[in-house]
Amino acid sequence: MIPAGQIARLAELYDRYNNALDPVSRDCKEAKLEFDELADSLFATHASDVKFIDFRYELVSRCREYLRKNRA
Repeated sequence: MIPAGQIARLAELYDRYNNALDPVSRDCKEAKLEFDELADSLFATHASDVKFIDFRYELVSRCREYLRKNRA
């Protein structure tokens, strides 16, 4: 189980890199790097018994769901 605060942070990072107007901008690259580092850390802590690709897919799904529910 990933804490809600972690999902919120991941969703923010995901939004910054996935929906960037300039996908080669420094901010976009930094957000992607931070997202990947946090995803790796969470995988090692919470889900090392599943494939990383499956974990990441579920993580991105939760980020998208969070963004749909919390965008103003």
